[in-house]
Amino acid sequence: MTLTEIIIWILNFLNNNQGFVTFLVGLTAFVLYFQQKSDNKRDAAKIILQEIRRAEDIINEYKEHGGYKFTKKIIATDSWAKNIHHFVGDLAQDELDKISGLYSTGKYLDSIIVKVSDQNFESQIQLYKNEIQQIISGLQTATQNRQSTAAGAHSGGQIIDQSQQIIQKALPIKIQIPPPWKTLLDEISYNYEPIYHLSICEKLKKIAKIK
Repeated sequence: MTLTEIIIWILNFLNNNQGFVTFLVGLTAFVLYFQQKSDNKRDAAKIILQEIRRAEDIINEYKEHGGYKFTKKIIATDSWAKNIHHFVGDLAQDELDKISGLYSTGKYLDSIIVKVSDQNFESQIQLYKNEIQQIISGLQTATQNRQSTAAGAHSGGQIIDQSQQIIQKALPIKIQIPPPWKTLLDEISYNYEPIYHLSICEKLKKIAKIK
């Protein structure tokens, strides 16, 4: 049978079997849909695992060093809220709740950290304004003292000494979390129980095909 005859036979078969062709197209579409859904679920599991590991690493750093870095968000992206429906059939209700709990805790800690950061920034601005004003006042006082002192050279040395003392007093200004915030951050962070090494994440690793 030549190539032309094979093509003609296939075309005749398709024309005479429209029902089979429709079924084949539908089956292909279903397989592609299922495969895409499976891929999306696998990718979501990978991202969620990465977010859980990152969040818990940041919380563990706080437990070790007693402070959060304002530049690090615990929950940078909430992939769990957008993809929880993928895992309802794979995880028990309490496991779903624990993952949701981590994300809720992380976002709440982030909101506190932002407030502390904003408050510290405003406090520093005000402190610098106050210290600059003290420096200006000190220079004015030193100048007045020079004018009322007969020994000009000795008086000039006093101006420099007084100015240096005021500047050294103004700097450095340390960033400190006010005690009320510290107490709240301690309570939340130290009471958090990690889940990354529990069976919950082992299930997610299987879905993500991570060994």
